[in-house]
Amino acid sequence: MIDDETASRDELLAEVTRLRRLVGPSEQSYDDLRLDLLAARDVAKGAEAAAGALRGQNAELHAALGRARQDQDHFQRMVVGRGKSIVSRLNRSTRARFF
Repeated sequence: MIDDETASRDELLAEVTRLRRLVGPSEQSYDDLRLDLLAARDVAKGAEAAAGALRGQNAELHAALGRARQDQDHFQRMVVGRGKSIVSRLNRSTRARFF
C-alpha cells in the first residue's frame, strides 16, 4: 500500500512537473511580468521625454551659438572699422601738422 501511494505520488509529481513545463509560469507570474512590462514602458517613455527635452535644449544652444558668432563678427567689424577710422584721422592730423 505504501509503495502504491509513493508510486502514485511520484507519478502525480512527475505529471505536475510535465504540465508546468507545458503551461509555463503561473498566472501570478504572468501578472508580475505584466507589471514589469508596464513599469519598463513607463521608464522608456520617461527616457524618451528626457531625450526630447535634451534635443530641444541642444537646438536652443546651437541657435544661441549662431547668434553669438554673428554678434562677434559684427563687433569685430565695428572695432576694426573704428580702429581704421582713428588711424586715418591720426594720419591726417599728423600730416597736417608737419606739412
